[in-house]
Amino acid sequence: MDVTGTLLSMWRVFAAASLEIVPYFFLALILGALIEEYLPEQTIARFLTGTRPGTMLLASTTGALIPLCTCGMVPLAVSLRRRGSDLKHTFAFLTAGAAFSVPVLFLTWKVLGARWALARLVTSVVYGLAVGYAAVWALRRVAARSAEDPSKAAAPDDCCEGDANSATPVAEIRPRPRLVSVARRLRGQVKEYFPWVVVSLAIAAVVDVLVPRHWIHVLYGERTAVGPLFASLTGLPFYFCSGAELPLVKELLVKGMGTNSGTSMLLAVPIVNILTFGVVGRWLGPRGSFAYLALCIVGATVIGALTGAVWALLP
Repeated sequence: MDVTGTLLSMWRVFAAASLEIVPYFFLALILGALIEEYLPEQTIARFLTGTRPGTMLLASTTGALIPLCTCGMVPLAVSLRRRGSDLKHTFAFLTAGAAFSVPVLFLTWKVLGARWALARLVTSVVYGLAVGYAAVWALRRVAARSAEDPSKAAAPDDCCEGDANSATPVAEIRPRPRLVSVARRLRGQVKEYFPWVVVSLAIAAVVDVLVPRHWIHVLYGERTAVGPLFASLTGLPFYFCSGAELPLVKELLVKGMGTNSGTSMLLAVPIVNILTFGVVGRWLGPRGSFAYLALCIVGATVIGALTGAVWALLP
């Protein structure tokens, strides 16, 4: 094998994908930082209480519109839980929010197209609803713990720098101009997201050059029964914030990944990973964290399979 030629081919794929995706990625981060700064937490909290099914839909949809990664969503979810949100609303909010956001909608539309963007929005909301309702049964033993001190769920020190929803006491926060705060949030998001965008671009280049199309069909093809399950587990050794996985997913779709596996990967990759286990584990404990991730894997697998079946019926 010509190593030099292979590396040059990988570099060409990496460079071309970077030029296409990275500018839109930074635009999406700017949009996310602005929304995060100017959207009050009290507005979010209003949608996480109630007994009617419509309030669950509002909780999941609200979570899907919040521009935070998983390690930022957990402290916010804990805070809202302590303010009176029940278990199912909290986990619907957390799950949909970890899988999706307004900036990710923009990025998905640019990278995969409008149909995928709409499908990702709808399936993320359904994902939040499914995991939220299942959490009432699966996490009933940790219900009391889930309402404890939110400082136990604080994100790691190097995660989501500048997040206003951290456990820092209000009295210690000094007022600063809004634009300075937006810049601070943007810096933290670039630090958190960008390395994983580079990783995703690099893996996509490797897949493009080295992985035969046949193997993509075998592992993730439309007719592969276990494809959505494999896709749901793909992100386990990584930490792709929602949106950072798009270069890899795009390359896999080009090489023959089915829409069922693609949907499962888009839903699960931002949540099902080692870092989520650690962050959620500080809130729910190891057993509760394992149960939550298991729900996320099952939910993403089932929703992906159903989405693939519906997609096949569309013109």
